[in-house]
This record gives sequence, structure tokens and C-alpha cells, in this order.
Amino acid sequence: MNELVHYKLADAVAIVTIDNPPVNAISPAVVEGIAEALEQFQSDGSAQAAVLVGAGKTFVAGADIKEFGKMLAGQSRGLELPGLLNKIELCPKPIVAAIHGNAFGGGLELALACHYRVSAAGATLGQPEVRLGLIPGAGGTQRLPRLIGLEKAARMCAEGNPISAKEALSSGLVDSIIDADLISGASAFAREVAGRPVPRTRDRNDRGVEASHTSAIIAAARENARKKLRNWIAPQLAIDAVEASATLPFEKGLELERKSFQQCLSSDQSKALIHVFFGEREVAKVPDIPKETPLIPIQTAAVVGAGTMGAGIAMVF
Repeated sequence: MNELVHYKLADAVAIVTIDNPPVNAISPAVVEGIAEALEQFQSDGSAQAAVLVGAGKTFVAGADIKEFGKMLAGQSRGLELPGLLNKIELCPKPIVAAIHGNAFGGGLELALACHYRVSAAGATLGQPEVRLGLIPGAGGTQRLPRLIGLEKAARMCAEGNPISAKEALSSGLVDSIIDADLISGASAFAREVAGRPVPRTRDRNDRGVEASHTSAIIAAARENARKKLRNWIAPQLAIDAVEASATLPFEKGLELERKSFQQCLSSDQSKALIHVFFGEREVAKVPDIPKETPLIPIQTAAVVGAGTMGAGIAMVF
């Protein structure tokens, strides 16, 4: 079994754990490990259902962003995540995503492909790809609207702001909030739904709207995105893809999403935003100081200066 993904059977429920610290980012090895676990689950006659969970402090906080650079350089074919998610969704036995911490980007897309989603009370869920000049690229723009409707899905995909577990429950994004131990609660939920017809997100339209209302919702989403993220390419392409979930068959919507994702990935905006993402993290690192060096607590701070600028700086302390 893959070292980053673990499989364990407990009381007829397969527990599949993603263990890729610190945030369980989706890498090619993680995709391979989940695929192996899925194959084992489907062939395991003792497993009636499965729970997909993240080790440590979070579910899955997104894809490994370094892979995007490798794709542009021709060093990688990509994460091959869309194909894996299709296999998860088409599995004949129920798979429950157990979410704690963050389910962001590819992590939320992974959960969307599962048949059910349960969440810890403090979890947050979102599609923040737009902040890197990208759109969801593994079915997020097609599955999310089928669960929560066009308006909320367009906002999540085009603006990138996360929502709480409570909001996710009221929106229909998660099926239950687990207040006790997450794995125990998710396992009990999985046993309860085992044997029922498997609900597939691609076939759902829980928050559907009349066709006559679609254009108004999309127009409002476009205008809102233009005001908040002026001249950004990704928000408008994200809205295009979300609109396709209501106007095109599922597979055609996926094709449009993938084409738009590639367009964003090769854009100057995305390249610049990804550079900023890594640059901000490098600035926070001090060379030659070991990671285990304890931080010295700061008790007081002083601002030396005068005038408008000095006063403005002082006010933020």
C-alpha cells in the first residue's frame, strides 16, 4: 500500500486515510494511493462502505501547487485527479468524506466526488483557486452547483472565500455535522447508508433553478466579480464553467472546465499570483535558523516617526 494513503477495515467500513503532512496536499503519489485504496475497497467483500479522512489537523487543503509549475514546464502530465474522482463517484458502494480542518481546492473537489460528506463543527470548505489566478480543475465547477445551486457555487468559485461547516450544512454541501469523534461518527453514518442506492453528485440537482432564472443569476455573479476582482481572468472563466453546469451535460461541462483551467494556468496573471504565493512564504523564512528554534515572545512594540504616515502605522498596533 502507498505510504501516503492507508487502508484499514473496521466493522464493515473501510477507513481510507490520507497522510501527507503538513496539510495532506494532493500530489501524484496521493492520487496513486487513493486509487489503490479505491481498488482494494471495491474488491473487499467485507467492506460495505468507506470513509475517506485526512490525518493530522486537516482533511485536504488543496493540490500541491508545485505540480502546476511542472505542468507548465512539461515535466508533469498533471495530477490526473479528474479521472480518479470519476472513479470514486462511480463506485457502486458508498464513500463518505469525513472533513475536519480545511477542505480547500482539490480537497473539496475530492469530497464532492464522494457520495456523502460529513464534517466536524469547526471545518471550513472552499474553492480558493481564483486567488492563484486559476479555477477549480477537477469537477468543482460542475459538482458544486448541483449540490448548492448556481448562485452560491458561482460566488465560491469566482471569489474564493471559504464557508463554515454550519453554512455548508444549510447549503446542502455536507450531509451532517459530527460533534463527537469524527471517524467514529463518520463510520456510523457510513454503516447507516450502506445498502442504499448510491447518490452520485453528477446526477443531482438539489438546488436547481428554472432555466429562465439562470441568466439573471450568472449576470449578477459576473457583475459582482468584476467589482471585487477587476480585470481578473479567472473569476469570469469560473462563472462560465459554473453556468455550464446548468446548460450542458456533465461530461461536456467537465471538458469546458478543463479547457478554462488550462487557459488560466498558462496566463501571466496566474504565473504572477503563484510566484507571489511562494514568495510570501519564503520571506517568512530566516536563512540558517533551524525550524525548531523557539520564537521569542514580543511584549511591546514601538513606532518611531511622525506625520500622516507615522500616525497611520501607529494606528495598526
